[in-house]
Amino acid sequence: MTQPVYIGIDISKRTLDIATTDRYLGQVPNTPAGHAQLLEQLAEFGNVHLAMEASGGYERPLLQHLLTAGSHVSVVQPACVRHFAKSLKLRAKTDRIDAMLIARFAATTQPRPAEKNCKTSEKLRALRDRRDQIIGDRVREQNRLECCSDKSIARMITQSIARLRKLELQLDAQITRCLSRSKSLTAKAESLTQVVGIAQQTAVTLLAHLPELGTVNRQQIAALAGLAPYAHDSGGMRGKRRIFGGRAVVRRALYMASLSAVRHDAVLRNFYQRLLAAGKAKKVALCACARKLLVHVNSLCAQAQALPGKKAAGA
Repeated sequence: MTQPVYIGIDISKRTLDIATTDRYLGQVPNTPAGHAQLLEQLAEFGNVHLAMEASGGYERPLLQHLLTAGSHVSVVQPACVRHFAKSLKLRAKTDRIDAMLIARFAATTQPRPAEKNCKTSEKLRALRDRRDQIIGDRVREQNRLECCSDKSIARMITQSIARLRKLELQLDAQITRCLSRSKSLTAKAESLTQVVGIAQQTAVTLLAHLPELGTVNRQQIAALAGLAPYAHDSGGMRGKRRIFGGRAVVRRALYMASLSAVRHDAVLRNFYQRLLAAGKAKKVALCACARKLLVHVNSLCAQAQALPGKKAAGA
């Protein structure tokens, strides 16, 4: 099989800049028509591997369009591309340069192609993200109400809080209906909620933002969630292991789940107490419990996929 041509796409709100590793190919609008035009331009290259940076959500419509068309496409971390530019002593930054830089980064690192999620998974993520936004708005309104001395404004804020609570309940119902449309997601959700500390919303967060659950090994799933401790050693120095990177929304959900699990699950409680007795800080111990919890639910989801229609064993 011939080596693919690596093509970088620099994404902005309105435009897409396209380049190979050594040639700028042009610009198209970041619209459905522009996405179709991009595919037409790429037809001349035959075997291509597309790469784009995560761009705060602006990359998602293009990503879905390309995956639906059967293209090989990877989403790379902007920080990694920027560090790659520094290693090349490349100081300038324009859309054209960035598109070529992304192509060179992909050709060098050969990132894993993204996989297309089912429509139900995409809908679940959208609903879950919207629920988070509504809760954030409600909390801000409640904070404003606490320090509001004007009665008429306080009444308006109270009405706004009531409206947001109603929207939150509506989204909860939509999330439940969305889960019921997919046998695979339903099986995974049932397995997850069997675990002490994981209720429906935590399960939804994991399913929406960690679709790899049950398909990768324990080291990979911990790294994806940002719960893998990385070494920091040099010569005779042995630095502290630290976690960083990964998907913050998943890490937060698992951390909160571990707070409950170390109180109510005997295995995790004993593990947590052993870490504290060994001199670990409470937050470090809780992160270790969150990682242990994640590894456990990862194995449960793998079982749920291997045995469709059957519930995996509980914790």
